[in-house]
Amino acid sequence: MFQTLDRYVIKELAPPFGLAVALFTFFLLIDRIFQLAELIVSKGLPFPLVLQLLLLLLPAFLSLTLPMALLVAILLVTGRMAGDLEVVALKAAGTSPLRLFRPFLYFALAVSLLTALLSLQVAPRANTSVAQHLFRMLQARVAAGISERVFNTTFGRITIYVEEVSISQVGLRGVLVSDERDRKVWRIITAREGRLLADEEKRRATLRLIDGTVGESDVGDPTRYRHTAFGLYDMNLPFDTPLIGASRDEKPEKAMSLGQLLESVRSLQEQGQNYAPFLVEFHKRFAVPVAGLVFAAIGFCLGIRSHRGGRAVALVGSLAVLLAYYFLLTRLEGIALNRRIPAWVAMWTPNILGGCAGALLLRATLSGVPAPRLTALWRLRELRSRAGSREARAQGGRWGRSRGRRESTHILDRYLLREFFTYLAYGLGLGSALFIVVDLLQNLDRFIRIKPPLSYILEHVLYRLPANLYQGLPVIILVATVFLFLTLTRQHELTALKAAGVSLYRVSFPILLVAAGISLSGVVFQETLLPSINAKGDDVDRIKIRGDLPRHLQTRTQIWFRSSNTRFFHMDLLSPVSEELYGVTILDIDQNYRLVDRLDAKRAQWTKAGWRFEDGIFREFDANREGRVIPFSAATIELPEAMEDFTQLQRPPDTMSFLELREYLAKLQESGHRVGKYFAQLYGKIAFPLVHVIMALIAIPFALQSPRGGRMIGIGVAVLIALGYWIVHSVAIALGKVDLLPPLVAAWSANVVFAGLGLFFFLRART
Repeated sequence: MFQTLDRYVIKELAPPFGLAVALFTFFLLIDRIFQLAELIVSKGLPFPLVLQLLLLLLPAFLSLTLPMALLVAILLVTGRMAGDLEVVALKAAGTSPLRLFRPFLYFALAVSLLTALLSLQVAPRANTSVAQHLFRMLQARVAAGISERVFNTTFGRITIYVEEVSISQVGLRGVLVSDERDRKVWRIITAREGRLLADEEKRRATLRLIDGTVGESDVGDPTRYRHTAFGLYDMNLPFDTPLIGASRDEKPEKAMSLGQLLESVRSLQEQGQNYAPFLVEFHKRFAVPVAGLVFAAIGFCLGIRSHRGGRAVALVGSLAVLLAYYFLLTRLEGIALNRRIPAWVAMWTPNILGGCAGALLLRATLSGVPAPRLTALWRLRELRSRAGSREARAQGGRWGRSRGRRESTHILDRYLLREFFTYLAYGLGLGSALFIVVDLLQNLDRFIRIKPPLSYILEHVLYRLPANLYQGLPVIILVATVFLFLTLTRQHELTALKAAGVSLYRVSFPILLVAAGISLSGVVFQETLLPSINAKGDDVDRIKIRGDLPRHLQTRTQIWFRSSNTRFFHMDLLSPVSEELYGVTILDIDQNYRLVDRLDAKRAQWTKAGWRFEDGIFREFDANREGRVIPFSAATIELPEAMEDFTQLQRPPDTMSFLELREYLAKLQESGHRVGKYFAQLYGKIAFPLVHVIMALIAIPFALQSPRGGRMIGIGVAVLIALGYWIVHSVAIALGKVDLLPPLVAAWSANVVFAGLGLFFFLRART
């Protein structure tokens, strides 16, 4: 069935396809990998369970990345064949473009069938298993949902604050629990110690509290209050909420089979309810696999016609096609969910338009300029060979004989930098397109649900792109360095330089110097422009897309705030504009987490003289019993806490410079908050810019080790190095968050490890 040409093309397609699948899947899963690494390290969850969860998430992502990787692979292979004149040779030998398209079509059919299997069968079953698997994870370690010195809301209407969690993740010290499951009674429980118990048979978790008090107040009448001391107190924790940090698809249609989807559509139709999400999901599962065939036709035609553009043009073209396809799919899906157009129209329109474009391109390719004669082919190859010889002689003359050593090294530096910046420019362009595609896929469901205007989505992309590029720049530098030294090795330029007395260290010097300059520029960019860009991007997402107020003006409900080691605030409503608090409760506790006093007020107004409380009750407790009870209509109390302490939400660290974050952490420390994880991020702001030099250093010897493997091997090496770095970095940061590593060590671990590896292999490389 498969002839020599078919086997050759399929063999050429397999490596770039596999690398593209790995690359796209890695970028889509990178956030999940960090979350799962933290679950393993900081929450003590067994590695096999977390690995199973990751494997369950893969089918849904692969159904997206397989068609994307197919397009990239076809464009790369056809672009290389066109650039190496293999397409011209095949035409001269009588092979038509349609015959050449056949092996690409075979490969695309196989990918489409695999995508269909994942989309129609595997992914729904995997999504069904995710919820069950999360329960098993939570059952294995109930404390995975509880962090130290954080108001944990993992268990629904139960808020749990714990001063310390033991290494075993079972023992707790200093516990405050707010139980609002009963709509009529609000319970606040404080205890010196606690235990977390899991009952596998009864499928429940129990929080056992030791030596504490229970305060019960009527929701509608705060004057009715009951205070009880206890030695032992058990409360069941619900399992109806997902584990924090682990992903869960909240859409029920994602876990349904095709039959269940159709049954839901029929049932909702009869009830007169909205069935659009189920019908959209049904058509989407069939439409996505067909996208592979559309991409194959478009990629083949664009690739074989890009004689001069090379792989860079092919990659840019592939990402442009992907961006257009998925952007159109996103917009139409949102319109269909709003029941403005039929579901089948929305899901199949991108394929229909793409199929028409592919058919037109294929027709134009088949009816193109006739293939040149064989003599012309040989003449063209001879001209290329002569041109290459003249260039080699000219370079040899510049580097070895006609110029002085100083001038020749300057020429060498300019040549190397020109090539390096060319690869770097290609990488930045490809990276930008890739980040846009990945960001669009990651926010697909959110955009569909909120339905923001197109201009807001473009603003979101504009403000998120600099941060994404800054984070991905080390990988881009890594790939550019690998490409540069692979090219020098394959074209024997490095050998010629060594023969002329130029060592590998001297060749590497300008590249490492540029990487150091990029690191320095990264520090300046990180401290000046990046925080404001991230802040504006956060405002676009928060204000324009979600419709919220700015952070400093945002009204919030059900707020818990810890101002010191002994004082807790709870507010039903906070209004920053009027500087008012409603439904205020202030708790003062001692070192053994026994309640000392409690203040309840309907309203609190911030004034220059202090806090003015209205319609409140002050209670004092002595020997575990209610002591003084002082009701008041109005009272002004001086407290160290000001309004800005409540309105200033925790700013994301990426919106602050190094100096701002350091000052912010100092304030949190003074208030008794645990800031270890933030210190790891603080030191990371210093450590991260140096990654650019480390990636260049480690890329050089690895590129020299695989001169025969070509650029695909180079890309594979770069991806593996980058993956290794991020895994080491994420594990170290997770260890730093739980104080198993000092924050400084956690932030610098990956840098030290990979700098050591790079320096070791660099010094051992043949100079």
